[in-house]
Amino acid sequence: MNKDIKQKFMIIDGNSLIHRAFYALPLLSTKDGIYTNGVYGFLTMLYRIKEEYDIDYLCVAFDKKGPTFRHETFDLYKANRQSTPNELVQQFPMIRQILSAMNIAQLDLDGYEADDIAGTLSKIGEENGMEVILVTGDNDYLQLSSDNVRVLITKKGITQLEEYDRDKIIEKYGITPEQFIELKGLMGDNSDNIPGVPGIGEKTGIKLLKQFGTIENLYDNIDKVRGKKRKASLIEYKNTAFLSRKLGEIMRNIPMDISLEDFKVREPDWDELAKLYKALEFNSLLEKIPNSQMD
Repeated sequence: MNKDIKQKFMIIDGNSLIHRAFYALPLLSTKDGIYTNGVYGFLTMLYRIKEEYDIDYLCVAFDKKGPTFRHETFDLYKANRQSTPNELVQQFPMIRQILSAMNIAQLDLDGYEADDIAGTLSKIGEENGMEVILVTGDNDYLQLSSDNVRVLITKKGITQLEEYDRDKIIEKYGITPEQFIELKGLMGDNSDNIPGVPGIGEKTGIKLLKQFGTIENLYDNIDKVRGKKRKASLIEYKNTAFLSRKLGEIMRNIPMDISLEDFKVREPDWDELAKLYKALEFNSLLEKIPNSQMD
């Protein structure tokens, strides 16, 4: 094998992908009334991505029910989230059953989010000389980009993906991936109920980071901040800025008892997969199963 060709390790944000699929597709169901649109859309994206990127290692990370260390830090974290529709809730066990039949590794962990699993696995992949590809609909993952880590962000339903590496992020936003953590501290995130500093949006936050680099440096040089109202808000909400940065940072060193070999791409259990696809009436996906397995 050519040593210059890096092995590819893909990590998929399972919750993000099934949510994206669920809301992008009509509410499909089987003749028995089992809802399947989230699962079907997820699998459609998975097949497309696997074909396009020719990966060697693969893991799907999921959020686990229950509070995380972020809730312990800030009890209002994600407090504004609406509950997941029941039509989607019932599809999570189905996608996990199908991924098991595909022999694709799945991970979730008490106290942490899928982001933190992906962050830690991406670091392990980098340290082992791999090319890492993260798949998500969550822009928070941009902070993980590097020369060896690419982020594929789902756009427009389930048909488009936008690819980011370190250079593209600097070119598009004018800040480094690491500075996205600082940006979260300043602007917060409504979807996760991360407060940030009132009056500081993405545009202003990026402008401040271009000037000062980090939140620490910004506050060390607070007198240089232009705009009386902006400066007053920054001073008043200093603690909130640091708290928001802590909440927005993806962990890259969570304790996991894993081996890279756990994620090696393996041959699916074709019989089990065919059985599941038939039960869910995924006739178009049955074509993905080799003919010899369908006899």
